[in-house]
Amino acid sequence: MTIRLALQAFPVLMGVLWSCCVHAQPLDTLKLTLPAAETQLLQKNIPLLAQKFNIDAAKAAVITARLWDNPQVTVENVLYNHTTKKWFDFSYEGQNTLQVEQLFKIAGQRNKAVKLAQSSVRMTEYQFFDLLRTLRFSLHDNFYDLYYKQQSLQTFSRQIAFLRQIVKVFEQQKAMGNIAPKEIIRIRSLLYDLQHDALELEKDIQQTQSDLALLIRVPATVSIQPQLPDPVPQLSAGTLSYQTLLDTAKANRYDLKIAQENVQYNHMNLRLQRSLAVPDVQLGFSYDKQGNFERNYNGLNLSMPLPFFNRNQGNIKMAKAELENSKIQLNGTEDQLEHDVMNSLQQALKTEKLLQEFDPGFEEEYTTMMHEVEKNYGLHHLGLLEFIDLYDAYRSNVLKMNELKYNRLNALEQINFATGASIFHL
Repeated sequence: MTIRLALQAFPVLMGVLWSCCVHAQPLDTLKLTLPAAETQLLQKNIPLLAQKFNIDAAKAAVITARLWDNPQVTVENVLYNHTTKKWFDFSYEGQNTLQVEQLFKIAGQRNKAVKLAQSSVRMTEYQFFDLLRTLRFSLHDNFYDLYYKQQSLQTFSRQIAFLRQIVKVFEQQKAMGNIAPKEIIRIRSLLYDLQHDALELEKDIQQTQSDLALLIRVPATVSIQPQLPDPVPQLSAGTLSYQTLLDTAKANRYDLKIAQENVQYNHMNLRLQRSLAVPDVQLGFSYDKQGNFERNYNGLNLSMPLPFFNRNQGNIKMAKAELENSKIQLNGTEDQLEHDVMNSLQQALKTEKLLQEFDPGFEEEYTTMMHEVEKNYGLHHLGLLEFIDLYDAYRSNVLKMNELKYNRLNALEQINFATGASIFHL
């Protein structure tokens, strides 16, 4: 009987164990350095790969612009010869004609179209590098943000584990009448508050990790753990002047180069539209077997439209408007660049100044003190209210310090982004 019950219970037991194993399986962990993340960005990022195909398409347009127009051949043969009573008469008495024509574009239209297509290639390449600048900034920003949020979460996890242990011990002491119920309630309240904040932080971490994973195409089942040098290098923005950064930005910002190239593109487009007002010339050769004034007639023909009505006025006017618009857009881009550089520099200097006001050993001393606080509270050498105040202050301090460290790196990355150059890098 016992054996039969055991056999019946065995599948249920295995199912429970299997379910527990499935739910307990952690996500795969990927420890990632910033250089490795940049390598994956270049190799796997979807928008970058797509933009490369746009460059290939723009280069193909240059090939098309270089091509000559195809010659046109017209052959005509008599359908029914009433004299010889023959269909499709190819005999000596039959009639057929041949005409060959070639279109020639004058006024440099072909060369202007080639230069216009080449300008489009340069703009597409600049768009690629400007996209790379934006994606690299997003990569670095998410990388630093995720790192320091995970550092804060570790503090939450340690505090929550400690308070759970305290609650467990206090529950035992309460059962023996050694601790007042209100003290356990206050500790539970602190624990629930920590758990709530930890949950909100985990949500932020999940979103940041998802954004980072999408940039470098890491599967959703992988948990990323950013790795930074220990200690993090103390980079300083105080040694750089605004003018130096502005000159660097003017030489390296590809959105500025796009605006400049767009002006050149519209200049060339205006010249092309003006040249299109000049009519094309069509040169041809014709042969007529016996339908002309003499047998086996050969003729040379030249044709062109007379520009009485359509002189491409509309497209020329449109090209002028687009040229003026691109000049204004260039001025706007230059103004935006100057403000970007100034704002990034000021933000970096202010963040750096605030960070310098903190004692480098303060954080470590504070953490050591909190270990003593936890120990003394567990031994009832510290009151409940004082413990809660110190615990809240420590948690707030850890969060703000991690946020300040992130802000420092983010401010330096803002300078890199504003100048389009890797001035600061870890």
